[in-house]
Amino acid sequence: MTTIVTTSGNNYATLTADQGITSDLIHPNMKKIVVHGTWLIGVAGSARVCDQLQYVVPYPEPPKELIGKAQQDWYGWLVREVIPLIDDLVKDTEMDAEAFLITHGKAFHIGENLSVITASPYWAIGTGAELALGSLADKQYRPDWNKNHDLSALRAMEAASMHDPNTRGSLDQYRSYGNGKVIQRGV
Repeated sequence: MTTIVTTSGNNYATLTADQGITSDLIHPNMKKIVVHGTWLIGVAGSARVCDQLQYVVPYPEPPKELIGKAQQDWYGWLVREVIPLIDDLVKDTEMDAEAFLITHGKAFHIGENLSVITASPYWAIGTGAELALGSLADKQYRPDWNKNHDLSALRAMEAASMHDPNTRGSLDQYRSYGNGKVIQRGV
């Protein structure tokens, strides 16, 4: 199964995920985070829908006038330009998955009904989501959140893996910066 955590601060957003799969095995290369240009995509749910959202949707580059704007300024563009691309792929099937879409340091949650909500300053999806959310609930108030929220994401994944039998394996973590740069973090 899958647990995926996102955290956001003033300078970047992170996406962190385990590498467990739906079986008793752990596949050493089961990546739950896919990078498309400036986009980080993390999906939990039906494998078919996850594959479509991660490998088939042609995520567009955000327009230059959005770069550097507040998160709420992105909603209209996402609903107009990105959600229809997802809807076209899954309209003949049930959207039994949730997704994180992160670009330019902004984190968004796409629900099973294709709703768009903020995923800032943190959110989690998948089998260990409740455990990860509990771990993150008070950390956003710490004075060092903006500098170290990626470490809080790792601690949240550790809490999920300790108590959720479906959260397991190695962790992957990526950062998305306001200028569109994406880097993989060593975990």
